[in-house]
Amino acid sequence: MKLITIFLACSMLCGIRKPYHEINLYNSSGSATAYIDDYLTDQVVYLWDGTPVAYLHQNFTNTDVYWFNGKHLGWFEDGLLRNNEGYIILATKQAAGKLTNGETLKGLKSTPPDKKYRELEPVKPYFGTLWAPASAAEYLQAGTGN
Repeated sequence: MKLITIFLACSMLCGIRKPYHEINLYNSSGSATAYIDDYLTDQVVYLWDGTPVAYLHQNFTNTDVYWFNGKHLGWFEDGLLRNNEGYIILATKQAAGKLTNGETLKGLKSTPPDKKYRELEPVKPYFGTLWAPASAAEYLQAGTGN
């Protein structure tokens, strides 16, 4: 018992915890627009200013992306966040395949809203190489009610 207490105290003092990880996402022009906070079990998608807009939901075959209102936003696969039509909305630096701009400081994260009941995911479309014509930030905010 004494050994367990010493281990727990040492763990807290030494900072042993799950590694903190964020996945930065870039828009079609290479600007950092959003990121996925991978720290908690819920992988929340935040805009660069810290606004929570969506979350990732892993099922048997896909990683679906949902707005907090329960509507299906798209899929996150191979570093690409795609909308329901299959167009690329955002990409990681590695998946973008292009130069990205420098990153500014991220805003403070707001607390994510409660999740509503998830609708069924639509049939997955063809995933091409085209970017969505709409602004990534506007598209992500469309499901927030803002």
